Amino acid sequence: MSRPEHLMPPECFYNDDEARKYTNCSRIIKVQSDMTYRCLDLLGIPDLNEDPDQEPQFILDIGCGSGLSSEIV
Repeated sequence: MSRPEHLMPPECFYNDDEARKYTNCSRIIKVQSDMTYRCLDLLGIPDLNEDPDQEPQFILDIGCGSGLSSEIV
């Protein structure tokens, strides 16, 4: 399947409405959540929900997107 941005500039397809659809899609939310927890696991960052006494860790998210991954922790 070709990407829409191959046909026209990306700004013609990716706007506030598309971002809102992406952010509210339950399948996307699940995928982003799973990937984020896996990344945290690979980085060795403990889950504060499992151990509330654990010292909080900070991660700088400089990626583009809706912030779904940042909302996980």
